[in-house]
Amino acid sequence: MKLNTTASQTVAIVIISLIAAILSVFLHPKAPAWYRVASPEELRWQITPEEADALATEQKVLWVDARSRKKFEEGHLPDAILLNAAEWGDLMFQNMDRLQTEMANPVIVYCDTAECGKSKYVAQQLREILGMEPVYVLMGNWRELAAAERKHE
Repeated sequence: MKLNTTASQTVAIVIISLIAAILSVFLHPKAPAWYRVASPEELRWQITPEEADALATEQKVLWVDARSRKKFEEGHLPDAILLNAAEWGDLMFQNMDRLQTEMANPVIVYCDTAECGKSKYVAQQLREILGMEPVYVLMGNWRELAAAERKHE
């Protein structure tokens, strides 16, 4: 009789604990992320639009647009260069002089959204192939920076 009572109490405690854990996942204001979390190495090279704007006001920055040529021609940040994965070889050759003169300056690579993998790829290539550093990836919309540029003018 005592064994059944202990077992049922244990089961009840486990069930209550599971319910509390499940509720905390959905209701807690700082619930853990259920998606892939960026590695510290990736986080090191991320920059927000506000941080990018502050950096650009402090020193010269090379802006690299990792989007398609069509989107680049529709609009881009002033003085940005086009450098995307689809045309990597041709664009590297076209922009080599500019990339070499900007080696000492920070680089910020952007595309349309923070989730865009194109800018991460281009930034990694600039670090690995050309040895450029720092090369940041903009974690936000580049249009926010364009609006900030107009305010500074």
